[in-house]
Amino acid sequence: MKKSFKKKEGDDTLGCLNKKNAIKKIAMGKIKFLLLTMVLLVGALYSCSDDNAIKGETATEQSVALRTVLNKLKLEHTVTHGKNATTANPATAMLCFDFVFPMTFSYNNGTTVTVASLDGLLSILQNESPNMFLAGVVFPFEVQSGGALQTINNEQELTALIMQCGVPTFVEDLQHTFCFDLVYPIQLTYNGQVVTINNQSELMQFGDAPGFNGVVEVVFPISVIYQNQTVVLNSTYDFYQMVNNCNEGTCNCPQNYEPVCVLTANGTIVEFGNMCFAQCAGYTQNDLVPCNSNQCIISNLTTTVGACNPAGGYALTINFTYANASSDHFVVYNSAYEPIGTYLLSALPVTIDNYPMMNNSGADFLTVDFGVNSSCSSSQQWATPNCGGCVCPTDYNPVCVVDSQGQTITFSNACNAQCAGYTPNDFVTCTNASFNFVQSLGSCFNITYPVQVQYGGSVHTVNSDGELLQYYNPNSGPMPILNYPVVVSFAGGSYTFMSQQAFMNQIQISCP
Repeated sequence: MKKSFKKKEGDDTLGCLNKKNAIKKIAMGKIKFLLLTMVLLVGALYSCSDDNAIKGETATEQSVALRTVLNKLKLEHTVTHGKNATTANPATAMLCFDFVFPMTFSYNNGTTVTVASLDGLLSILQNESPNMFLAGVVFPFEVQSGGALQTINNEQELTALIMQCGVPTFVEDLQHTFCFDLVYPIQLTYNGQVVTINNQSELMQFGDAPGFNGVVEVVFPISVIYQNQTVVLNSTYDFYQMVNNCNEGTCNCPQNYEPVCVLTANGTIVEFGNMCFAQCAGYTQNDLVPCNSNQCIISNLTTTVGACNPAGGYALTINFTYANASSDHFVVYNSAYEPIGTYLLSALPVTIDNYPMMNNSGADFLTVDFGVNSSCSSSQQWATPNCGGCVCPTDYNPVCVVDSQGQTITFSNACNAQCAGYTPNDFVTCTNASFNFVQSLGSCFNITYPVQVQYGGSVHTVNSDGELLQYYNPNSGPMPILNYPVVVSFAGGSYTFMSQQAFMNQIQISCP
């Protein structure tokens, strides 16, 4: 039997509540959908306005010229926005053009990013690392230059634009490495060919060749010498990070390319863009050597005087640095170019217990080289001790004699020649022309300062002609006792002298 239920009055309350709940759910769902839609729209607007980067999939091309431009932007941004900022202007002062955004770039791992503004690009640059950096761009893109739009279609046009701005290109940055030195050989890719560069001279010739368009890539990895350490660079990004090191620290050096080379303690020849960078690295004028890395070099030759001994001479310690030595030994010659002895390079510093007293003029000099037929030599002068014997005046009135080997020897005066066992009958006409150092200095030649001079048993650094002449005694020799090498300019050009004898020879050639 069916049971029937009669709906009582008021029993429809539950149904009404269910209907209301259903309507409420539908309304809430619409509200949530609208809110989600608004959030997505706001997020998209935020992404385009503040973060300025939208990831996507677009074909990009690797670009060395782009990395050059990005580094200039990064440097300028650091100057204008860092703790020492002087202006708040956008970071475009180093370039003569502006990018027209949006632009699409790619990272070194292939990920692409579309950038909506300069601020967005600078934000990316400040967060780069050796493992994640911008390496490519979508061509063509537009730039604004001189109030007009210009389309850049490829790497060559971007390189040409950089050159038009007067901004150093990648090749020029590679050539003019001011605070570090490339380790050669390196390989470059140019016009589809791999070119091997063996030294700085070849690199300069390569970049200056007629028709050169500047579109070059380096075959990484390469190595550089920075602060006496070898550093491996794996990318163009690494290279420009090393370039940026030259703008850091306390030294404020000009970016003019006037290369100087030094010989490090381990025998490596390192080039600096100019003398300022070399000095910032701790080197002095006395460390300079010729920049030809294949040339045999003896530098930093020093002589330290010891005690007198009963045999009539005195102890003398010799030390120097060298590169590309042609022998494992060296020969010491006295001022008369008579051999004193042969010594092993591995024994440096070498002390000669009884160096002969050549004269009592107050000064003497010696020469070291690597043996017979060696074209690699260096000379050094020093103040001699007073070990007794003849007491002669200090005036410089040179006389000459011919020794048993047929060599002409010059003594500062007749007394010193007689103390060495010669008589007036042995005197001959001096073949070397005399000169007046004081009159020639500043008129016939100019010395590049600072230089170091030995005087009164110690070494002094001088910065001008006037200071140098304070340490010059014309009665003790023809010129001050300088520490070599020194750089001297004559009317015919500039010379780097590795010894006093070489300096004197040029004075006698060039000065009336």
